[in-house]
Amino acid sequence: MKTYTVDGRRVADVEGFYAELGRAVNGPDGYFGGNLDALVDCLRGGFGTPDDEPFGFTITHADGVRAALGPELYSQVVDVFSTSGVPLHVSS
Repeated sequence: MKTYTVDGRRVADVEGFYAELGRAVNGPDGYFGGNLDALVDCLRGGFGTPDDEPFGFTITHADGVRAALGPELYSQVVDVFSTSGVPLHVSS
């Protein structure tokens, strides 16, 4: 399974989180959503991720991401991955 790694050390705010998702999937200045609705669309596949194969994400330094997003948005992001059926592994 293809796994994309989000480096939590690069995330200082909400915009930085989405920018880091885009970088992880599509390289520098890549796009992978800019809000929760767009993230849902991107997690369906085809925005740099496989259309027909499973893929997942790892968030490193997740404590920093949680602090940057705030607990409510962080929880919503985790829920989006879960309801989209995309595995998300977090590490501190």
